[in-house]
Order: sequence, then structure tokens, then C-alpha cells
Amino acid sequence: MLWAYRESAQTSIRETPFKLAYKTEAMLPIEVESPSHRAINFDEIANEEGLRKNIDLIDEVRDQAVARMEKYKEKTKEHFSKKSRVKNFQVGDLVLRDKEALDPTNTGNLMPKWEGPYRIKEVLSPETYKLMSIDETKIPNTWHGLRLRKFYQ
Repeated sequence: MLWAYRESAQTSIRETPFKLAYKTEAMLPIEVESPSHRAINFDEIANEEGLRKNIDLIDEVRDQAVARMEKYKEKTKEHFSKKSRVKNFQVGDLVLRDKEALDPTNTGNLMPKWEGPYRIKEVLSPETYKLMSIDETKIPNTWHGLRLRKFYQ
């Protein structure tokens, strides 16, 4: 029974591994012991003809599975790239910095996630910045653009 479950489970491409490998759906062991509608109405000639058609169509089924897999990968990539977009800041922009990056031990559901505002003092690269406080006190360390958020007054 476990083998049948593993072999019959559909993947994210909506085809069972058994169908992709053997060009037809698997018959579950339970269907052999206590006949289902499919087993009762089994016609060997029609089955052979259906298997031949399945063999002819298997390339199309596999191509559709590959297309679905590519679409799934693209959507997954798009989803995760939304979270990692780096914002480009200019010297003088007001930003908030991620409090968790500063002190990962002092976080919780009710704790503020951002602190500031701070001013961009220097752009070291398109993703790395030096900050200073509003009263022009220099802030140690550099900050990655993923850990900064634009501050709106």
C-alpha cells in the first residue's frame, strides 16, 4: 500500500512519477484485491489500444510537465526576488535601519522592527551605505540596502 501511495502521489507538475516513467497510471494493490469499477470493466483489447495511444502521447505529457515545472520555478524565483530587492539610496536620504540586524537578541513580536531616522552619509557601493544620525553623529559600521527602509516624513 505504501508503494502505491508513493508511486501515485502527484507532484507539483500534476503528473505521477509512475505515469511519467511507464506512460500510464498505476493500479493500486487494493484495486486488485477488491475490484473497483476500473477493474470490473477491464477490457484487454481496449487496454492495449489505450496503452499504445499513451505511448504515442507520452512525449506531449512530458513536455507539458516540463513546461509546468519551468513556470513553477519562475514563480518561485519571482516570489523570493521580491523579498530581496535592494533599494538604492542617495546621500542625504532619510532611512530607518533594521533593529534585528543591530541586536538580534533584542527582538520579539511586540518590539519595534525599525529604528531611526538616520541620514545616508556616504554611498560605498550600490548596496552598502554609511549612516549618520539626524544630529550628525557618525554611526559605526556599514549597512546593507536590504537592512534599510526609506523614511517618509
